[in-house]
Amino acid sequence: MTGRLERLRALLEREGLDGLLISAPGEEGPGWESRAYLSGFTGSAGVLLVTRSAAVLAVDSRYWEQAEQETAGRGVRVLRAQGPRQGWLRELVGEAGAAGKRIGVSPRDLTYAAFLGLTEMLEALPPGDRPELVPAFGLVEELRRVKDREELALLEAAIGIADRAFARLASELEPGMTEDEAAARFERYVREEGGSGVSFPSIVAGGPWSALPHAQPRREPFASGTPIVIDVGARYRGYCSDLTRTVVLGEPDARFREVYEVVRAAQAAAIAGVEPGMRGADAHELAHRVIREAGYGEQFGHGLGHGVGLAVHEDPYLGPSSDHVLEEGMVFTIEPGIYLPGWGGVRIEDIVVLEDGRARVLSHAPKLNLEGD
Repeated sequence: MTGRLERLRALLEREGLDGLLISAPGEEGPGWESRAYLSGFTGSAGVLLVTRSAAVLAVDSRYWEQAEQETAGRGVRVLRAQGPRQGWLRELVGEAGAAGKRIGVSPRDLTYAAFLGLTEMLEALPPGDRPELVPAFGLVEELRRVKDREELALLEAAIGIADRAFARLASELEPGMTEDEAAARFERYVREEGGSGVSFPSIVAGGPWSALPHAQPRREPFASGTPIVIDVGARYRGYCSDLTRTVVLGEPDARFREVYEVVRAAQAAAIAGVEPGMRGADAHELAHRVIREAGYGEQFGHGLGHGVGLAVHEDPYLGPSSDHVLEEGMVFTIEPGIYLPGWGGVRIEDIVVLEDGRARVLSHAPKLNLEGD
């Protein structure tokens, strides 16, 4: 991870910044992924300040031991924050060599209320000790787009956990089982397979409900012959997976076969066609063209995919408005779908990594093989 700090420092120089502040004092939630990416610390609260010469992580007594263990050998010093925030914030600025310097803050990692509180505390410092806070958009997110070998191994572990958990669930699906029961079983299997939990609330939707791409599971039993969309993921050591399969219980009818085969062909075209140097919008078009030519273009309303890492949705974005340029080492989903109100939906999603100029599929959960029926 020291390499990640050096890559960030190169971006700081490019942007004319002396440092970057990640996550507001006392704020839980925003910023934890970028903080973990740079420091290794996975706790829910803490402030990381990276400058050209230092990286200092301030945490309170709940996290002292954890922070020391997780940041060991990563080029990060741990500041044991005690007492009022005003006091240890001044110490953090001093230890990082940020006094009087131009320090970036990411709008993604800081709520407006937290920014106001931080500004108020810094204004109480003597003028010479007071850093200047300026917006810094997407610097760590830019680094996180391309995965290193350590990240890829963790992602593959998370993907494997979800694959195995889904395979177990799929073998047990039957008419009469409810959507929320299926979601609960998947979560249990994730933990039994070694995951720390699901990476997002599971989507399990049968029949017409499956026409809603982000439908929440209901106490509604599955019926035979109707589509069931299952969109699930696992988390392992902070990293996420994301997987969607559409299944049918009993004999699929002609409409299901048609729609499923269009989505399957669209996904196959995108997997075969994505390559480094391509814009996210062009990658999206690879699948959308297949769906449009089959007469379902207006029924595919979301983007083709998104990056996956410490967050289940991160850069790059593959959609009709995306100008993100795909690069070697990027990991992202390919998940075309067709949604027909009153009938249902079909979505198939796998995670791929760009390697040697092409996509390597990382997901291996079973799919329907209607051609072999």
